[in-house]
Amino acid sequence: MFENAEAVTLGDILEQEWVATAFQPLVSIKRKALLGVEALARCIAPGEDIPPLEMFRMADAQGRLLELDRLCRKKALEAFAPIHAQNRGLIVSLNVDGHAIDADVVGSGTLIGLVKSLGISPNNVLIEIVESRAKDTKALEEFVSTYRKNGFLIALDDLGAGHSNLDRIALLKPDVLKLDRSLVAGVDAHMTKLEVVKSFVQMASRLGALALAEGVERQEDILRLLEVGLDVFQGFYFGRPAMRMPKAETVAERIDYLAAKFRDSATERFAAQKELFARHDALVLSLCQRLAGVGTTGMDRLLTTFIDECENIECLYVLNARGIQLTDTVCNPVKLRKRKRFIYEPARVGADHSLKEYFLPLRAGLPKFTTQPYISLASGNRCITISALCQDKSGRACILCADIDHRD
Repeated sequence: MFENAEAVTLGDILEQEWVATAFQPLVSIKRKALLGVEALARCIAPGEDIPPLEMFRMADAQGRLLELDRLCRKKALEAFAPIHAQNRGLIVSLNVDGHAIDADVVGSGTLIGLVKSLGISPNNVLIEIVESRAKDTKALEEFVSTYRKNGFLIALDDLGAGHSNLDRIALLKPDVLKLDRSLVAGVDAHMTKLEVVKSFVQMASRLGALALAEGVERQEDILRLLEVGLDVFQGFYFGRPAMRMPKAETVAERIDYLAAKFRDSATERFAAQKELFARHDALVLSLCQRLAGVGTTGMDRLLTTFIDECENIECLYVLNARGIQLTDTVCNPVKLRKRKRFIYEPARVGADHSLKEYFLPLRAGLPKFTTQPYISLASGNRCITISALCQDKSGRACILCADIDHRD
């Protein structure tokens, strides 16, 4: 708790309007642009330094949360109005406390009237809601519907923070999904976080929404997030919240620097992938050629030889043209020891692979297919599977499947 909060009461803050607005930039690297700013409330009571969270805690405890919420939005829009007059392309992001949304708030029209009176287009106002704090789902849905009809944009804040109700994404159909800093911090070295972020980015894209990463501080995280399709960022890396608009030159320098780094790293990454895929193709072609020299009874022994020769192969198995497994799954014992295999077990002779991702494309006529990385059911390790059409010694069609160790 803030120790000196008693020196200035909440009533003083509200009556004297001792609230100011700090702006933090929202940037797009790929578009090389400052898209807008988030408005963040700051207490400016004389001689006091009351943190925003403490100020809102005081308001909540005294039942005056809506009053403080409205004052903060009023100050933010008043500060943004002259900025909007000079640059009508910029967006201002406003926080609306979910606790403050109830049936009375929905129909008040306070925010709509304020925006219009200041000459700000509702299309330039992004309303951020931490939906998990809204107790009344019906009121929340009506609030979003009302403001969207009036031209405002809607964002769900703090996604991935651990308390978000993901079912409300479908209910509210937000324009922006803000990924919480706890999810994006350190994502460069955290595969699980990265996969979760990928899921949010793909979902946002399919829903017609924009994914935004907040709280970014490290260039390594930003570059990794760019790789998975995330393009809009907010955080200390681009500027701390300040009472003045961020300097365009400073933001542009950061954007240009990251754009160049991303271009170089992406070029290197694609070149490395091309080389890796070429090696995989050559390896699988070689294995297929050698399989053509044996019949069904000799395949298991030959697959064991392949495993011994190729350390990056995790498992090998052969299917018939209907997707039924002809051989045992021959596995690299070293790689299987990497994890405890509680639920992972290699498939056996006779297993049906006809619905697997690596079989269906070949059934449709492709000669070879490479899957996206996934967790192997044979080993529990992250791998890709390459499947390729080939023939055995008798000329019968079969499919060689190679699970290959994969690391991002």
